[in-house]
Amino acid sequence: MSFTDNFGNPQGLLGRLMLVTMEREHLPMAKWAFTKFEIPQSGKIADLGCGGGYNVKRLLQKSASAFVFGIDISEESVRKAKKINSSELGKRCGIVKGSAESLSFNDNELDLVTAFETVFFWKNIEACFGEVFRVLKSGGRFVIINNYGDPKIDWEKKVPCMTRRTAEEIKLLMEKTGFTDINVSQKGTLFCVEGKK
Repeated sequence: MSFTDNFGNPQGLLGRLMLVTMEREHLPMAKWAFTKFEIPQSGKIADLGCGGGYNVKRLLQKSASAFVFGIDISEESVRKAKKINSSELGKRCGIVKGSAESLSFNDNELDLVTAFETVFFWKNIEACFGEVFRVLKSGGRFVIINNYGDPKIDWEKKVPCMTRRTAEEIKLLMEKTGFTDINVSQKGTLFCVEGKK
């Protein structure tokens, strides 16, 4: 596995180091994003591409009693997220290895799905959006948070496993999937797109 592949699927020692670095670099974005959408105080939440589990922890802290699932394709991420959220595992939290293309939830099960800095790595983004739509309850919300980065840099060349999309492109994909009441917030290159089922 190359260094850049670890951005989308952290593995081994390099992956473990990258998870720590990602949390530090993504913290300002997370702080900003958590002011842009409401977090259910009960029910079920899933954070897709949960990485080291730091946003799972924030979701738990900001909700009174919701159960929060963290899902990631990386075994290193799952291991780290379990460690970060060990006090709530099995109580209000579950961390599992899985893919956004095939979510292990029933239809109409979740109240909120979040995706922080992960959709750029989804190979079949339309299938993933369809899965999120399937597992959300009527009225449930899908929130995507990303940093588009410097538009003058060819990030796809630097990190071949990613495909950048603008906030407007994400909004259009949500609409195509069936989401409504779509709200877009932006701050510099950061964006938060929220849609309702």
